Amino acid sequence: MKKNKFIVRKILTNCVACLALLAGCAGFTEDGNCLETENSISVDLKNQFARARVTASGSAKIDEVSDSITVFLDVLGGCLKRDGAFVYDPDYYFVDENNFAYKFRNDTLLLSYTYEDKNTKDIETTILVGGTFGKLDGTWLMTQCMYVNDEYVCGNEGYNKYLKIDGNKVEYRADDRADFDYMKSVFVNDLFQFLGETNSYLRVEYVFYGSGFVDSRAEKNGITILDKTNKSMKFTYDNREFDLNLNYARYHDSVSVSLKSGETTCVGDYSRKRDVPPELCRDENAEYLQHTRSSSESDALQYEKSNEIEFENCLNRILGREINN
Repeated sequence: MKKNKFIVRKILTNCVACLALLAGCAGFTEDGNCLETENSISVDLKNQFARARVTASGSAKIDEVSDSITVFLDVLGGCLKRDGAFVYDPDYYFVDENNFAYKFRNDTLLLSYTYEDKNTKDIETTILVGGTFGKLDGTWLMTQCMYVNDEYVCGNEGYNKYLKIDGNKVEYRADDRADFDYMKSVFVNDLFQFLGETNSYLRVEYVFYGSGFVDSRAEKNGITILDKTNKSMKFTYDNREFDLNLNYARYHDSVSVSLKSGETTCVGDYSRKRDVPPELCRDENAEYLQHTRSSSESDALQYEKSNEIEFENCLNRILGREINN
């Protein structure tokens, strides 16, 4: 969980394209609600939650006197490195503990936590909607808006996240947004920069994060967009026509994109498994198994694999550029 927070914070800090300061909602309205956030609430929230996939579950300890909630997320089974070899232990158990302060503003729930490393200390507050005032129990939509200290910021991400609190039980779920425009993502923004410049790089997983600068980046790099949907695009660059397609995208799991020009098709793949299945916990996957789980106290590994270098080299061959090592 702390690792996920770090990723979100890194995007908020380093990727301005992922953010939008809402001119019409610099905070909450007088009745305690943000108009943009409130309008995004689905009346079918419980059904959405039921269809979403479980990403984490565990228990909660609620202190109503101090308005705090401690969430304990269970890690059941894990890929471990023992005596130089990778072994999957189905009996491995670890609890990831996270502490929040909570506050209600009408039907809005604010969950605040402190992010701290050796360089910075921030108070980050997630905004949740859909529940009942004064009652933690319920199904909540974790909006794409938050406070970082006193600054109100919103992202545009290709997924929804939910939290259900039921007494001392908690469950997080996520689903992918059917209406998300993947062709206006940070990945496409970076792709246009990669085509126009030689010192940029690509991260396929950034397809989940929206960018407000895709059109201006296309214009800056001499790219003309001919046609697009939310999952495909035709464009021209350097007298070549390109077809870009999103083949597959599942948040916090895997992504596949393809870019074709002439007879050449370049495929970019990315896969991440926070909970490594037994079939991937093998010595031949050593370079993809890493200690990047949220808590440094846990020795369960995480699987992360991408072919970004191969994808970039394929594009460089189309463009007649030098191949990276």
